[in-house]
Amino acid sequence: MYVVIVAFDLKKSDIDFAELRAWVAAWAADHYSRLQGMRAKAWFSDERKRLWGAVYLVESMSSFDRDKIPLLPNGATGPVGTRPTSIMVLDLEAFVPGPDGMAGIEALALEGLSMTDAGR
Repeated sequence: MYVVIVAFDLKKSDIDFAELRAWVAAWAADHYSRLQGMRAKAWFSDERKRLWGAVYLVESMSSFDRDKIPLLPNGATGPVGTRPTSIMVLDLEAFVPGPDGMAGIEALALEGLSMTDAGR
C-alpha cells in the first residue's frame, strides 16, 4: 500500500480556487471515487501560498500510473491543466481510523471546503 502526495504550485496560474472547489464537488469526487486501485483521495489547498493538491492512498503502484497522475483512465484531468509540480510516492507504514472508526472516515466524503457551502 502506498501514499501518493501530489501538489500543484499555482503562483503562475490564473486558476481560481472557487473553480477548483466547484470542480471537485460537481465532478471530480464522483469520478475519482471509481479509480481502480485507489482506496482514498483527499484534496488540500493553501490559497495564500497558491498551492493545490491531493493525497492518495493506493493499493499498488502497478494499478496507479505515476506518469499519468492526475489523469483518470479516460484521460481526463482537472481544470489546472498541467502536470503536478511535485509527486511523492511513499510506503504506507500504518493506518488507523480515529475514535469514530470507519464511520468517521466515510463521513469525510461530505467534509471540506469543496463539499460545503463555506468553500463555494
